[in-house]
Amino acid sequence: MSNEHGTELNMVKLIWRTFWIMLVVTVVEIICAVSLTGHVPQIILNIFYVLMSGVKAFYIVAVFMHLRFEIKYLAVTILIPMTFLFFAVLTLLAEGYSWNIMRHY
Repeated sequence: MSNEHGTELNMVKLIWRTFWIMLVVTVVEIICAVSLTGHVPQIILNIFYVLMSGVKAFYIVAVFMHLRFEIKYLAVTILIPMTFLFFAVLTLLAEGYSWNIMRHY
């Protein structure tokens, strides 16, 4: 019984640690949005927001969806299709952009 309680206590600490990390990342995003808009090029801010959202997504998937504690092969079976999906979306966006440019000629 003490083993289960110790594991539960560690999970509670991990969840709270994840909460504080995500809170700090969110506060940094908000501070950057309020103070840097107009002073820094928008593309740099957009890249920063995407990276910070990726950090938050990693913590959500790793801790709250318990993927951090799963077998590596399960993580790989999820990450490889997600990578292909990401590149497929990028390819479709590039194709759509080229079709839009060709339409105006």
